[in-house]
Amino acid sequence: MKFNSGNSIGLLGGTFDPIHLGHLHIIETLAGKFDQIALIPTGQPWMKPETPIAKPKQRLEMCEAALEDLTEAAQEKAFVIDIEVEKSGLSYTFDTLQSLRAFFPRDNFTLILGTDAAFSFNKWKRPEDIKKMAEILVVKRPGAKPSDFKELEVNAPDISSTDVREELAATGKTTKVSKNVMAYIKQNGLYGSK
Repeated sequence: MKFNSGNSIGLLGGTFDPIHLGHLHIIETLAGKFDQIALIPTGQPWMKPETPIAKPKQRLEMCEAALEDLTEAAQEKAFVIDIEVEKSGLSYTFDTLQSLRAFFPRDNFTLILGTDAAFSFNKWKRPEDIKKMAEILVVKRPGAKPSDFKELEVNAPDISSTDVREELAATGKTTKVSKNVMAYIKQNGLYGSK
């Protein structure tokens, strides 16, 4: 992928265990606000006590599969970055942003956060430095109290990856992920799917 200098790039990080329709709705809704949107699956998330069920490479591949289910306009802007998946040790946003800044010195980053992440932001590694390296945009959950950042409501479906995993374990199927992601989950026998 070729990058022009001075692009506005939205950074959407997450465990994506698995990536679901709520995530895709966010990408579709925000695609018009940025030149590009980068999906960054976490390698080893430091804030989550439990280890993700799918391996980092599988979560990366599910993100790549999900992008194929986006509209053509969103597909042209969205891409996946493997920077955290390829790194050993815990994943910290500060380190990721530092690395990305070296690759894209002229681009403008916006960190896209959910409500929960916004409220735990001050516990992150070097939060003040993160704010110098990227703008922060919070995708606000309906009914959530306001955060300290710029916010946007996108009317995303209320889905969590935990819901998806539980549904797959119980029934072997779900309508909460896109077609290509469901195919990947079944092909790899993830989350108790049949």
